[in-house]
Amino acid sequence: MNTDDKLRILICIGGGPEAYASLRYAVRLSKTSCADIVLLYVRPLDSGLNSGGMEVRVARENVLDWGLELPGLRQLKAARDILVELGEIEPGEHREWKHHELKGDPAGEYIRDYENPCGGIVSLRLRTASDVTTAVSDEAKRFQADVVIVGASPEPMSGLKKLLSRKPLALKIAAHAHCSVIVARHLEPGRNHLVCVQDTDQSRAMLPMVGRYFQSCQYPVSILSVARTEADLASAQKAAQEAAQILADLGTPPAEILVEVGDPVETIITIGYDFSLILASESLKPWFAKGFSVSHEVAEKARNSVMIVK
Repeated sequence: MNTDDKLRILICIGGGPEAYASLRYAVRLSKTSCADIVLLYVRPLDSGLNSGGMEVRVARENVLDWGLELPGLRQLKAARDILVELGEIEPGEHREWKHHELKGDPAGEYIRDYENPCGGIVSLRLRTASDVTTAVSDEAKRFQADVVIVGASPEPMSGLKKLLSRKPLALKIAAHAHCSVIVARHLEPGRNHLVCVQDTDQSRAMLPMVGRYFQSCQYPVSILSVARTEADLASAQKAAQEAAQILADLGTPPAEILVEVGDPVETIITIGYDFSLILASESLKPWFAKGFSVSHEVAEKARNSVMIVK
């Protein structure tokens, strides 16, 4: 994770319209913390340009030099235009695409960097990879991202469609990325955020990151702790009060504290629907089992955006 005060945000472009909608949210963070923002598009290997080595690099550079658009450039340019509209990039500012070599990757990546009004960096990056999840995780590490934003389907899958479909890309990235991930659905600024806590070391450990995040975005915060049974109520109340105190000490006193009894996933989804973003701590389970954790189940089933805090 980046240790500077400013946030570093990586937004995956190409997963659908939710990624573009999340740009306004990222700009809100940039306005208050002068965040660095990377817009990343990862495209699959070309059938005609996957022989590796110099042929791949020369072919791609020639395509760019000739002014033809590789798949992904159109999406990145559309995202750039939104940032121009929002004032993060000066209108008419022109930057050339530059090729950047990556160890072990003959295709490398193409980068176009801008500077936003406060001095932060806005970087457009195009990568080619056989596995999108791995490429995004690698880019997040190299960028030292604090948070990755990846668009999910506007409506979560259920029933037979869910059983017959592959695991959504957003959830795969959430399971593999080293940093916090926002699974974005209808992610827009303007509404309160819900922080879900438990009486566990993992839940307490996320609070400094949560506090730093809210110092940047300056959104009102509510705390929710869910007890599975009445017998667990005291533990849930303790978790909520401790979290409230820690966040207050970090400069983000919560607007309200909620303690409920019921199924954690269903309760969080129901209450969280009125919030712009639900935040929950990462599971300690290995990546292949994270789908059975509360935070990842909420990210899969919620009708709005969920941030898995790591």
